[in-house]
Amino acid sequence: MDVSKNVLYGLQLSGKDIVIEDSVYIQLLQGARCSLEQTNLNPSSVINKQLQDDEKLSDVHEKKALFGLASFLLECAKQNVTLDEIRAVLEESNFSPKRIQHFLDVYHQHKDSIRRNLARISSFEKAQIVDVNWRLDYNIKNSQSDKVNQLSYLVDLHTLHPGESEIKIVSMTCSLEQLQDLVGKLKDAVRCVEKQVSS
Repeated sequence: MDVSKNVLYGLQLSGKDIVIEDSVYIQLLQGARCSLEQTNLNPSSVINKQLQDDEKLSDVHEKKALFGLASFLLECAKQNVTLDEIRAVLEESNFSPKRIQHFLDVYHQHKDSIRRNLARISSFEKAQIVDVNWRLDYNIKNSQSDKVNQLSYLVDLHTLHPGESEIKIVSMTCSLEQLQDLVGKLKDAVRCVEKQVSS
């Protein structure tokens, strides 16, 4: 399993008994787990928000350890990593057997809820287009020049995100050539999907 240098550094700090005491390690791991199970945060800010809000973390090492634990826990859940793979990374980070077991227990107990939350907020669940409205505009002139005489299409895509009931509108303006290009690409995508389904 590949782990970034910053995450690995945070894990190495978490594994050192001299730097992070056992009681603090348990609190950091629980804080990391709780922050990843919150449903009102997006994945890019979940760890940074935990670091900013936690006034109990006065030590820089504790903040880096929390970042490492939360990032590693998130990445493990995201990739659905086995316990043996996690154990190998933690052993390389000089974790004691007791700390390794505690991490594995937390991961095993909460992996499914972290994965559900990750799936809910991840970018893999794309919005569906449920309706399209369009309008043809003809611009005679604008503030920069006297005559423009240009056609443009105003297109509103009505989208519905998984798990939400509110329809959002994505608006765009395009020329006839751009609209023809978009339609051509959509037709290519449909043919590609139909080809994959039939094979």
